[in-house]
Amino acid sequence: MTLKEIAHLAGVSVSTASLVLSGKGAERRISADAERRVREVARERDYSPNLLVRSLQRGRTHVLSFYSAFHYRETGDLYMDRLTSAVERAAGRRHYDVLISCDFTRPAEELYRFLNGGRADGLLFFGPNEGDPLLSLLSHSRLPTVILNHVDRHGDLSYVSDDMAGGIQQLADRLVELGHRRIAAITGPPVLGADSPTRIAGLSARLAEHGIAVPERWMIGVFDGSALGPTEALERLLAEPEPPTVLFCWHDRIGYKMLEACNALGVAVPERLSLVGYDGLHWPSTSPHVLTSVGVDLDHLAETAVGFLDDLVQGKAEAPLRRIFPASLTPGTTLEPPATAIERT
Repeated sequence: MTLKEIAHLAGVSVSTASLVLSGKGAERRISADAERRVREVARERDYSPNLLVRSLQRGRTHVLSFYSAFHYRETGDLYMDRLTSAVERAAGRRHYDVLISCDFTRPAEELYRFLNGGRADGLLFFGPNEGDPLLSLLSHSRLPTVILNHVDRHGDLSYVSDDMAGGIQQLADRLVELGHRRIAAITGPPVLGADSPTRIAGLSARLAEHGIAVPERWMIGVFDGSALGPTEALERLLAEPEPPTVLFCWHDRIGYKMLEACNALGVAVPERLSLVGYDGLHWPSTSPHVLTSVGVDLDHLAETAVGFLDDLVQGKAEAPLRRIFPASLTPGTTLEPPATAIERT
């Protein structure tokens, strides 16, 4: 059923039918009787306007794309579940729908053409590292883009991120304040520009300012494909003549896995070993503990990123727009002074 046929059956012109079905009948003073006839025919014939044609006419789709540079989405990923839900709520408040791109098989240039092909008004690009080939394509594009939870060090693209460096510094200072001197770290994949190496390097640098070194052998990778799992990594650390008193986990998910390893080995937390993480999320776990962590407000990140993108789409602002939110320690039950410090007092 075409708009022309709807107009013919309702006994009105095509322009009148178009105005009624686009919600402009009252504005253009279309008679109530004509509007009623058009809507009745459209309802009876199950007519819906062609949104693709309408988008081309208006130059807007009212759809935003979301693409993750991590190129996968694990089942039960609490972080991404929370983040994308926050993006959906923020977009909905601005009358946008969200198109989640989930085919990660496309080469960079094909992916760019897909993202810039008119399906969406703008792009939220989550977590790209510095070497992501899509960044250079987007930096020369007219597609409004906001990077979410990373920064663009080249200064071309808008971004919204947490203050990772500031959060890590707060954590390091707190560990030193409590009396910890033997500090180990659980790391992730050694990918350039990824969060794990950046957080571990920031922690090591801040501790070095306090005169504390993190031995290389105490930085143990636990991730898919790594040589050690959580339990094996913990056993290796605790076998040291003077084992660490606190374990930094580069994100909360692995932090809760390490807590479960502590339970399995009978390691008392935080009496024998304190644990701290990053993100401020309480992942499902068999451990009764709540991990002490550097908290990130995902709702604020999403709200600001979508707001920036909306301003860019509507031409209310020019790129690059930038915002870095402070991160702060969130209390839990897994951090206290080391036993040696308690004994000295």
